[in-house]
Amino acid sequence: MKNHFIFYFVLILILSSCIEEYQLKESAQSNERQVVIQGKITSGDKSVVHISYTQPLGSKEEPETVLNAMVLIVGQNGYQSEPAQFDMENDFYWIDTEELPSNTLYALQVEANGETFLSEYQALLQTPDIDEVKYEEKDESISIRLLTQGNEHDSSHYLWTYEEDWEFHAPVDIKGVSGIPFYDKNIYQQGFSDGYNPYYYCWGHNTSAYIHIYSTENLETNRVNIELVEIPADDIRISYIYSILVKQWSLSNEAYRYYRALEQSVEESSGLFAPMPSELKGNISCVSNPDVNVQGYVLASTLQTKRIFVYNSDFTKVYPQYDGGCSWKTPDLSDNNWSHIWGESIKKGAIAITTNGYYQPSLNPNYGESTLYSRECVDCRAVEGATKKRPDFWPTDHE
Repeated sequence: MKNHFIFYFVLILILSSCIEEYQLKESAQSNERQVVIQGKITSGDKSVVHISYTQPLGSKEEPETVLNAMVLIVGQNGYQSEPAQFDMENDFYWIDTEELPSNTLYALQVEANGETFLSEYQALLQTPDIDEVKYEEKDESISIRLLTQGNEHDSSHYLWTYEEDWEFHAPVDIKGVSGIPFYDKNIYQQGFSDGYNPYYYCWGHNTSAYIHIYSTENLETNRVNIELVEIPADDIRISYIYSILVKQWSLSNEAYRYYRALEQSVEESSGLFAPMPSELKGNISCVSNPDVNVQGYVLASTLQTKRIFVYNSDFTKVYPQYDGGCSWKTPDLSDNNWSHIWGESIKKGAIAITTNGYYQPSLNPNYGESTLYSRECVDCRAVEGATKKRPDFWPTDHE
């Protein structure tokens, strides 16, 4: 088998949605909905489980989450976890397994729609430490690379996901602009007292859009050195401070074959929504009724993580170029309607700054040095997904 570094076209947090676009059996060609269960039994972190229904072939709709399920982790030695809690924001079930011992075999048990589903019992694979996560500069991007090494007794198959966080700023700092701002107080309720812009600092968050697997089975050593992410110079993520948290699991031979087969089915099909080969089988069954079909896979492994911070001030080759679509203009005195136009722009979040201290959209102002900045210039919240909530682990203390 050749080595593989595989980018799956599968959202890690909604892995089931990709599988749902395929149909494993003839019954799936009808209107019958099947349950899809994807999860990780993880020691060292919480265990996360996604439960949803299959979608009709070719459907572009978001998968429907199965609600009110009873989700447990059970052990062959009689262990039983607390029932999973449901994260409404992210549509998954989770169980606190930070201290899950490795002295037994574990399975995931799900009760939903009057049926009981059970994954195969399996041991918690031990995952080696992540040696290093680092960044390297390219000509017009940076590369996030991962290095890890297991011993001859460790699994030779690995899976990674990651979480990204970044701090970014509005392109224009009002403190550096001389003049008095005029703005819509319904949009900027905190105001801009003493030139301070409370909408200057924001943060973004993202989870990996792919899962990454790799096998060292045919290498001389169980050593991995791969690129996880490439970020262009004009990407907002590296405009100021960027952080990535990498999560690493070991995969069993069966789990690796499952995900490898999934990848091959995508490569060989005419597209993402082509039917999956029927031989692709997960490790979950309906124990209350063998005639009920269920799809998906549950992993069991310890977890290793590593976080790094990347500062754009450290770059020597890459020069971040993000401007957020910021634009500005001065009054067009040849247009008698300019004052009204500016007033309408202000209602949409633009800010007018004048050095003469006088701007009224409905009046004829004293033409001084006035500039109208688009909202993208001064309000970091204009960026999709932006938040003013600073992550607890963040190295800066401004809000």
